[in-house]
This record gives sequence, C-alpha cells and structure tokens, in this order.
Amino acid sequence: MNISFEDKEGNFGKVCRAAEKAAYEGADVLFLPEMSFTGFSMNTELTAESDNSSMSFVRNLCVRFGISTGCGWVRKSENKAENCYSVIDRNGRELNTYVKMHPFSYSEENRYFSEGSSIAFYAVENIGFSTAICYDMRFPELFSGICRDGKVKAVVIPANWPAERSEHWKVLTRARAIENQIYIFAVNCVGEMNGLYYSGNSCVIAPDGEIIVCSDDREELIFAETDFSYADRLRKSFPVKNDRRTELYKSFL
Repeated sequence: MNISFEDKEGNFGKVCRAAEKAAYEGADVLFLPEMSFTGFSMNTELTAESDNSSMSFVRNLCVRFGISTGCGWVRKSENKAENCYSVIDRNGRELNTYVKMHPFSYSEENRYFSEGSSIAFYAVENIGFSTAICYDMRFPELFSGICRDGKVKAVVIPANWPAERSEHWKVLTRARAIENQIYIFAVNCVGEMNGLYYSGNSCVIAPDGEIIVCSDDREELIFAETDFSYADRLRKSFPVKNDRRTELYKSFL
C-alpha cells in the first residue's frame, strides 16, 4: 500500500477500493500495513484516536463487502499513544487488537508510543493466527512464545519497513516462517513517505520457507491460497520444536 502520509480520509478511500476488489476476487481476508491510515508518524496529537473512527470505518467495510480485514491504527492511551493492529471479521466483529510490543527506539518511537505486553491469539476462518508489528520481527523469542503450543498456523506482520533495510525484511520473514514452521503474511507499505522510501516486498511465506507470492516495488493486491494443514503435517514429519530446551533458555535471560 502506498500510504498517503497523515491523510486518513484519503487512505480510507484507497482501502475501500482495495477491499471491494479483494472481495470480488474471492478473498477471505485482507491484510493492510502498519499504521494503514496515517503512515509511520510520530505526530500522535494528529493521528491518535479516542473515538475509534478507524475501527468504525473498517467494521462497516467488512460488513459491506463480506471480507475480514486487518488494519493498523493509532490509539490514545494515558501517557502515550499505542501502535495497534486490529483484525475484524466479515460480520464486523473485532477478533483481536494487538499493541506493538517493541517500539522502534532507533527512530524514537518509544518516546511517543507505549509498549504492548500481550501476545495476540485469534482465529480467522477457524485458523489460529497471531500478529507481530514491523520491528517485532527482529525478536525471535516473541515468535517462539506465539508458537509454543502449536495452535497458531500463521502470523501477520504489518510494517512500514524502509527500502534501505529491505534485505533484512526478506531474510527475517523467511527465518520466522522456517524456525517456527508457520505461514507468514508480511505486509509492507511502498513508495515515498515523509522523506523515506519503502520498497514493498509484501509476501506470503509457507512454513518451509517457500515464498508463495511476493509484491514488487509498487502498490498492488497480492493473493495467495494457503493450505494451513501443511503446517501441522510439516511439524509432524520434521518435529523441530520437540528439541527446544525451554527451561535452559530461561536461565540465560
């Protein structure tokens, strides 16, 4: 998605058109990037919501087109804002809202945003899902926690990941899929925004690391059909997690 910086209304229109097309093509769920309606902005006085207007828009969108949708938005909190990602089902019901656990201190995100403290667990079309936002992907222990009981089959990673670190994006998305034997739905923005360039490379990655589909450096909808039972079959045939020494690792932390 080529996000119009700090322009909610403009982005609402863009997402509405995308949802209509995705539903027409038969998609069950549409995933959008981090901070879908504003871009990665520290201007929380402008972007942070207390009225959940973005959620109201998405709920109506889901019901109108009969498609579940994941979207990033900014919520007001007591001292700082929260970098949120919500998933709404086709009936307008909120399945989960995750707050980014690792604010990106390199760009001073931690000055404006509170850190989340809860792992996301929810079901989309009866499939176990979780969410990790952008910089969260650099922390493999989070994904180990997400996948600890085998119920999660896919993790959505919405991001505003700049082009200068695009090789990290490509490597880490595949690594998180391979080491946890899960599907990764990695959704990035694209184009120039607030002085930074974003190269896209949104992708769907299988539990064995195969790239099922990947976008180019332009705004586009990409589609993937996924067999979530493959995650279970792979875990049974190649049970890597059985050798994980959880108690020993705890002594190192």
